[in-house]
Amino acid sequence: MDQSRPRYPSLNSPIIERPDLQTPRQRTLYGAITLAFWALWIYLWVPLLALLAWLLGFEEAYRYMVIYKGYQEVRHVLEIYALVVLLLGGTLMIWASYNILRFRGADKRNARPGVTGADIGRDLDHDEHAVLRWHKERLLSVRYDEAGRMAEVRGIGG
Repeated sequence: MDQSRPRYPSLNSPIIERPDLQTPRQRTLYGAITLAFWALWIYLWVPLLALLAWLLGFEEAYRYMVIYKGYQEVRHVLEIYALVVLLLGGTLMIWASYNILRFRGADKRNARPGVTGADIGRDLDHDEHAVLRWHKERLLSVRYDEAGRMAEVRGIGG
């Protein structure tokens, strides 16, 4: 650690800027006061939010959700949704645990062997040297025969 630079901004800083010097009780009190003022700030916006809701027609939503108890159906649907999420998550956790137990200790994956020009040539009924020439070209013109095999390959330009 660089000794020439102090660890904290200033030893004379107010304690509010130095949470490391605050007791847990002071930090809790500071957090509670902050939360209370945020709640007050949000409460001050309620009249404007009510006006906006009225303009957007949320009065109807209030009638159906609160007065006619539509929230109970929403709660029921959310319960079903939560159950499905838990089942899917549980299934995923079981599958992951099974794979961890099955494959632990060793990496059983093997790298695939590289594809050579000879492999490509064999699949396309051409020789390896032709395939290597194709790799050097920027553009290729390919003509196919009636059976769908490559009949002719020519380099264009480049």
